[in-house]
Amino acid sequence: MKKLDKLLTVSFIPPFILTFFIALFVLIMQFLWKYIDDIIGKGLDTSVILELLFYRSTALIPLALPIAVLISSVMVMGNLAERYELASMKSAGLPLLRVMAPLIMLVAFVCVGSFISSDTLIPYSNLKFKSKLYDIRKQKPSLSLEEGTFNDDFGETIIRIGKKSEDGKDLTDVLIYDHSSNRGNDNQIIAKRGEMYLTPSKRYMVMKLYDGNQYTELVPKNREEGMKYQHLRTSFKEWEKVYDMSEFDLNETGENSFKNHHSMLSTKQLSAGIDSLYNRKENRRLMLNKQVKHFYFPRRTHDSIRTKLALKSDKEKLGKYKNSLLTEIDESKQAMALSKAASLARNVKNYARSVQDEMPRIDETIAKFKLEYHRKFSLATACMIFLFIGAPMGAIVRKGGFGWPILIAIVFFVIFIMLNIIGEKLIKEMVVSPEFGMWMPCLVLAPIGVFLTQKAMRDSKMLSFDAYTAAISRLVSRILKIELQAK
Repeated sequence: MKKLDKLLTVSFIPPFILTFFIALFVLIMQFLWKYIDDIIGKGLDTSVILELLFYRSTALIPLALPIAVLISSVMVMGNLAERYELASMKSAGLPLLRVMAPLIMLVAFVCVGSFISSDTLIPYSNLKFKSKLYDIRKQKPSLSLEEGTFNDDFGETIIRIGKKSEDGKDLTDVLIYDHSSNRGNDNQIIAKRGEMYLTPSKRYMVMKLYDGNQYTELVPKNREEGMKYQHLRTSFKEWEKVYDMSEFDLNETGENSFKNHHSMLSTKQLSAGIDSLYNRKENRRLMLNKQVKHFYFPRRTHDSIRTKLALKSDKEKLGKYKNSLLTEIDESKQAMALSKAASLARNVKNYARSVQDEMPRIDETIAKFKLEYHRKFSLATACMIFLFIGAPMGAIVRKGGFGWPILIAIVFFVIFIMLNIIGEKLIKEMVVSPEFGMWMPCLVLAPIGVFLTQKAMRDSKMLSFDAYTAAISRLVSRILKIELQAK
């Protein structure tokens, strides 16, 4: 038995590691397609891009583990069934679940590792990834002076060059507009040629211009001079302009701005956040009740109006008296009383409306916190569910290698991802509860795993391609035989 367990363990681990990194690579490629527009053209160092990919790949570990379990389990059990080793084990009295026992133990550790990764590594990697991506999105594109194109990367300075050398250093036909005065193109420089280079610290860009002129429109001193459009022309043999390149640097934002996001929290922090949100919701409700409660009942004052109301026993007289409460106030104070009552009513209405508008936002935040909380558990559980889908499928299909296992894994993993996306979308739209939405993929795939395990334990041939091939061959032979007899 120990040899059998060792055989399955040794057979499972190498394809699991290989398929895990393949799945991780595919998921990273999907990330690159999604954020390629934010990265390309920013002049980022290779180290920055690799750091971004590292943080993102760490966050994708729990999503890559289920597909790795699925593919490797189909491969291992498919190879055993294809070589009739699984049949030999069953003939020796070993049930399928006993054969799968070492795989179950290994995948149990994978489930624990997936949860630990979701609870510890992902919050940290998401925090680093989000803050770094935010900085990259804010960064201006790298400076690129193209021939015949106006470049405004320096904000108030517009640069156009006619031609430049292959190394990008020598320039010809240079035109520069200076808009720092906010009066349009009132300051321009034209040079026949120039040189462009960076300082050794790469902090500044130096542009040396040769054989050119500067044209500056002068500000008129009065209305009469304003109609003359005077300007100043300055000729130069050499002019050196220096531009600060610091605005193209990647500025790092403090991580405190993102650390309270639900995707940056562990299960303990998410649970505490959910409790605090419920407390906040309850406090808002109690404050609303406290603010408006005393406006709906007579105040506890010993005025003549309350005394008269208490003495009235006849309902008809009481109703008549209530409608004439305003008449008990002096006419000089009635307008003030009405204005004060209207102001109080508006305040109560506005406060109640603000609370009413805030409640759905709190509910949406609670749903997002619960979504992230249950995601950590559901992704870990999916690893075990995929084992009970992949192993029976391999035993039933009886095909090893990378062909059929990958095809089968893609089908089930696409179903899992689609259900996951649908559940997440329904949660954010407040259609279903976060618990149901995040566990929906597992609830759908778990019965499939149970069904396939039962079929594999009974040696079902429902997905045996050899059986289907033999049946098709028999059908074709019978048709040909009938045609020959007819002739």
